[in-house]
Amino acid sequence: MKTCPTCHGSGQVSRGGGFFTIASTCPTCSGNGQIIENPCQGCHGTGLKRKQQKVKVTVPAGVDTGSRVVLRGMGDAGPNGGASGDLYVYINVRPHKYFIRQGDNLFVQIPISITQAALGAEIMVPTIDGKKIKLSIPSGTQHGKMLRLRQYGATRLNSTDRGDMYVKIDIQVPKRLNSKAKKLMQELSDALGEVTEPNPVSFED
Repeated sequence: MKTCPTCHGSGQVSRGGGFFTIASTCPTCSGNGQIIENPCQGCHGTGLKRKQQKVKVTVPAGVDTGSRVVLRGMGDAGPNGGASGDLYVYINVRPHKYFIRQGDNLFVQIPISITQAALGAEIMVPTIDGKKIKLSIPSGTQHGKMLRLRQYGATRLNSTDRGDMYVKIDIQVPKRLNSKAKKLMQELSDALGEVTEPNPVSFED
C-alpha cells in the first residue's frame, strides 16, 4: 500500500476556485487515502473475486410462492475481509397436475359414476402425500358438490397443523350404452317419474 498521489492521503480532492471550493471523494483511491501499489491480478485490488457455487437449501413444509428462505453468511463477502452477507432464496411453487392450492387448503376433482352418486358409495381418493383415504359419497350427491376432508390439506408454515382438502364431485355420464343398459336406464327414468321438459322454477332467480 502507498499514499494516494492524487489526494495525498486525505481521501478527498478539492475543486473550484474563488469564493467556493467543493470537496469530493478522491476518484483514485475511492476515499481510502491509500492505493495498492501492485494490485492482485485475480481481483484487481478490490479484494473480492466473483465465483459460482451450489448450495443446499432446506425448504420447510408449508412454503408458498413468494416465501423466502434466508441462508445466513452465504451472500457476498464483506469489504476488507468483513463478514459475508446473507443469501435470500425466493420460492416459486410449480402447479400440481391434480391439486389446486388456495392458502393452506387443497382442491381436487374426483370422477364418480351415476350409480355411485345416486346410491352412495365409499371411494378411495388420493392425497398430496401420495397416500389414499376413504371418502363416503352420500346417496343423492349432485354434480359439483364439495366434500371436505379435514387436515388433509397443505401443512401450515412453521406448524404441524394442516389445512383441509376439498373434493369436487364430477359425475361421469356414460357416452355409450348397450341395449340392456338403455332398457334399465329407461325403466329407472319411468320409475322416478322423470319429466323431459325443464322445470321453469329452476330458471327463476
